[in-house]
Amino acid sequence: MKKRLLTMSLLSALILPFHASWAATDDTVVVYPAISSGNAVTIEGRVTEKKRSVAPTKTDRKRDNFRRNFELMVNNERKHYPITVKLGELKWDATTDQEGYFRVQVDSLAAFQPGWHTITGTTARGEGIAALLIVPADNTQGLISDIDDTVQVTEVNNKSKMMTNTFLNNATQRQAVPGIVNFYRQFTSLSKQPEFTPIVYLSASPRQLHGAIESFLIFNEFPKGVLTTKRVTDDSTSDPLTDQIAYKTTKLETILRQLPLVKFTLIGDDGEHDPEIYADIQKRFPDRVTAIWIRQVNPDPNRARIEGQGVLNEELKKYIR
Repeated sequence: MKKRLLTMSLLSALILPFHASWAATDDTVVVYPAISSGNAVTIEGRVTEKKRSVAPTKTDRKRDNFRRNFELMVNNERKHYPITVKLGELKWDATTDQEGYFRVQVDSLAAFQPGWHTITGTTARGEGIAALLIVPADNTQGLISDIDDTVQVTEVNNKSKMMTNTFLNNATQRQAVPGIVNFYRQFTSLSKQPEFTPIVYLSASPRQLHGAIESFLIFNEFPKGVLTTKRVTDDSTSDPLTDQIAYKTTKLETILRQLPLVKFTLIGDDGEHDPEIYADIQKRFPDRVTAIWIRQVNPDPNRARIEGQGVLNEELKKYIR
């Protein structure tokens, strides 16, 4: 349970509206990145009580990483809490829900040029920023990439190693799959406007780990894109907790609807269900999927390959420097 303030100074009482779940500490405001063809966009984020954690470094000890990563999973959310969201000259007032999440629906982006734009979320005690990509009409080739064991070595099929990689290492210590960064850079270089290439990093990790994954992508200099993570709550607004097929399928369908003029290359691994999920999407949307690349990591020698899907391991050998 969140600690409640026993007393409040007169000045604080005059400045801030009182709510039983609010505490006189700073806020962590997370705004999630977004992507759009320019018609509409949904802006989402979360507000929690700020923790006094230290930024990760390459020399951090495993016990320090565990403490930091564990704290990411346990949050004191700001319930029913006011926040102001800004995009350019546009501004909206919103209120968080029971889990501290907020959402703003923008019905038109006609006033904005294609490219990257800054979204700002501001509360009385904190601020967060994220990027919105409005995809140029002539950038018609995009990339959707899985995270674990596709761009980031996680070793999902070895539970002990997976737990070590996930909780005992930090974003600066996690290993990127060799060659993958150069492969993605080469992909963006083929766009009419490379810096605005529609790239979506699609992760099944909970949003509590969003910042850690984003830090990994930035630290390893991956091309700028939009990271999507799983909303995990104890109410009906949660994404599927254990059904990864339903979760990823729904997200892929949403991306295709959001960017109707873009054809995508889908990149994943065979540690879980990416080959089957991607094959289903390609079958149902044949004109929208340009290629599928699968990194082979599954230790089962009988793990079936799906015809027409490229072996990412072999392709990446060209990009290892």
